[in-house]
Amino acid sequence: MNAVKEKNPWDYLNKHDVDRFGEVILDPQERMRWCGAILTGGLPYMWRDAEAIRNLIYDKLELKPGHRVLLIGESNASAGFDSDIQSRIGESGRLNSIDIIERARDMCFRGERGKNGKLGTWEYTYTAAEPASSYDAVVLMQGVQHCEDWNIGATELLRVLKPGHMIVLAEIGHGPYLVQKANIDVHLEYYIRKLYWGTNQSPNDFSYWSIPDLQKAFTGRVEDAGSHEERGFELFWGRKSRQVS
Repeated sequence: MNAVKEKNPWDYLNKHDVDRFGEVILDPQERMRWCGAILTGGLPYMWRDAEAIRNLIYDKLELKPGHRVLLIGESNASAGFDSDIQSRIGESGRLNSIDIIERARDMCFRGERGKNGKLGTWEYTYTAAEPASSYDAVVLMQGVQHCEDWNIGATELLRVLKPGHMIVLAEIGHGPYLVQKANIDVHLEYYIRKLYWGTNQSPNDFSYWSIPDLQKAFTGRVEDAGSHEERGFELFWGRKSRQVS
């Protein structure tokens, strides 16, 4: 589903479509607004409807009252991540919540690419000033695919995680499975393709770190590694090895 090489569904509008909906449907800038509004803003809907998945993540983090937690994600407050975690670590706990959604959106809509050639990716340097072993738990909620290179990202986030403690990476990504699912039915193919064409993008333009990619990046650095996939949710977790500095 490459937006450059494949046919554009918007080219198939007819005069009777224009007569019914108006000349505005021929305006690429208006299409970008409509399709962008549909493709973005859905994280609270998806994550708040996935209580079992969220609880699995929090259970894997082994959160306790008084813990200091690093959260990097998108829509942290509106998706419920902030309140979920704070309720588990209590008033004595400290949550460092870093929401990257606007930076990710800005880069994607401006067509900015990271060193890996994908839209909306950059190096995660959020913890550069933090001392080693600062956090009792580290969690990525919808922040996984915007990391430019998880071989570098894993090193930094494990540096600030206490040995023997847990890191979890969770994402609903624009991976190849989305394209495969869309091809199952011509309606889905048309809808998905039209949405991406409307924003002048393709699912292939977005970064995608699969569970095997993450397993490779964290190999030798974590113990008790595991993963879970369900309805587009992809989770990877591991316990920082006591041999990793």
